[in-house]
Amino acid sequence: MPIISISINESIKKFINKLISKQHYDNRSKLVRDALLRLMSTVDSEEVDSDGESIPISKKINGNLMIVIPNDYNVVKKINKIETIFKNHIVSRNQHYMQENLTIFMVYEGYLEDFHKLVVEINSISEITNFRYLIIN
Repeated sequence: MPIISISINESIKKFINKLISKQHYDNRSKLVRDALLRLMSTVDSEEVDSDGESIPISKKINGNLMIVIPNDYNVVKKINKIETIFKNHIVSRNQHYMQENLTIFMVYEGYLEDFHKLVVEINSISEITNFRYLIIN
């Protein structure tokens, strides 16, 4: 993943550290990624473009997702609820148990806008141990 640097004031830094210390997020990067993904799902991306050209939010894409969660009934239930919402876009799903964790692999086909929504929903699950995704085209 690319790394970027940002400048924030002291009150935002304290707020971020408070969220992390209360275990809402594992680290600052995950918090910022989640916040930006949530913003992306609420803002019309075609309105936000620095080059003056439209961003094709309606573009069809393929994507891969890997989610690592505790093997806990309530957490699995949250994932299953999200999968039900996006069932028309999830074309493949596999899962593997490793000790106390469950790793879920998904293949997504659909629109970029819906993929963003899926990622935001998955990121909202606080119990996630690890989450990675890749847009293929």
